[in-house]
Amino acid sequence: MTELKQTPLHAWHVDAGATMTDFNGWHMPLLMKGMTEEHLETRNSVGIFDLCHMGRVMVRGSGALDYLNKLTPAFLDDGRLGQVLYSFLLNEEGRTMDDITIYVGTDEHLVVVNAGNHDRDMEIMEKAARGNPKVEVEDYSTKWGMVAVQGPASDEVMHSVGLGCATKLSYYHHVTLKFAGAPAIVSSTGYTGELGYEIYLPWGEVSRLWEKLIAASAPLGGGAVGLGARDTLRLEASMPLYGHELNEETTPIEAGLKKFINFDKPAFVGRDALLALRDSGGAEQRLVCLEMTQRGPVPRQDYAVCAPDVEDPVGVVTSGAMSPCLQKNIAMAYVARDWARLGTHLEFEIRGRRHPAVVVKRPFYKRSD
Repeated sequence: MTELKQTPLHAWHVDAGATMTDFNGWHMPLLMKGMTEEHLETRNSVGIFDLCHMGRVMVRGSGALDYLNKLTPAFLDDGRLGQVLYSFLLNEEGRTMDDITIYVGTDEHLVVVNAGNHDRDMEIMEKAARGNPKVEVEDYSTKWGMVAVQGPASDEVMHSVGLGCATKLSYYHHVTLKFAGAPAIVSSTGYTGELGYEIYLPWGEVSRLWEKLIAASAPLGGGAVGLGARDTLRLEASMPLYGHELNEETTPIEAGLKKFINFDKPAFVGRDALLALRDSGGAEQRLVCLEMTQRGPVPRQDYAVCAPDVEDPVGVVTSGAMSPCLQKNIAMAYVARDWARLGTHLEFEIRGRRHPAVVVKRPFYKRSD
């Protein structure tokens, strides 16, 4: 049996009594205190997240921007310096191999990938750079770690640990600061729908930063958050998760993410296929948000979505949970486009019974500021 990988914070999580789980080959905290409590702490105050399991790849060289432009559907140039771009690795059919973020720098660019796709993504990126002397691709996944500070009290916590300069950042921008003398990339990004920041710094400095973040968050009613609450937070914010809303069988257009595809570029992997799909009127299925209109069991991934008085399913659930903020069952699902309009009444089929739901606007939850 393969031994699970550990982040620099593994011992801290175990000592804190976290419920641990195997997540894509990493031994990660699923629960710290309780999923609902952690979820609401993040919404109402601040949550601190260990994200060291995520993959990090550094792309550098004089040809790096051209390389990333051809590899992804994002548009990158010198004018994007300091921005964080949400994008995708696609195959030639325009289907999603991973969703990624790109930190545009001066002479090197950080690409953050999903933990479960790390090895495949490295193969894709290294193959695309092969034979190009102007591009270097280096795996930083265990050289640099990653933690997140999310929630309305995030700014206060960032000031407390000496990273307050980042609180002036515009959304989806980044800056390089210093923490304990080491470089730290800080971005105004997150996966919760809240004000927040993600911090990248050398692997050996992660524990020191973590201790300071936990100490700063405690008086504010915040603390460490596990993967369970991270999932319910991103679902309330209607953010896609690879392996659920995105996979090798779906395109970004089907997932409602067409705005992140720059069709004005002359070439990128998957462009022709996506252009044909766009010009044909779009995909036959659409990703929608659904709220259950009565009390009932939670809809889970792969449960059927049906239309009233129609025997065959019209869609399938990709993610579902009881929303701690809305106090109702919610789900994201792919449905046939004729059933994807806002206000359409559908049904979840759960253990042989149907439960009424309605298509609602994204996101389920949006912060008030």
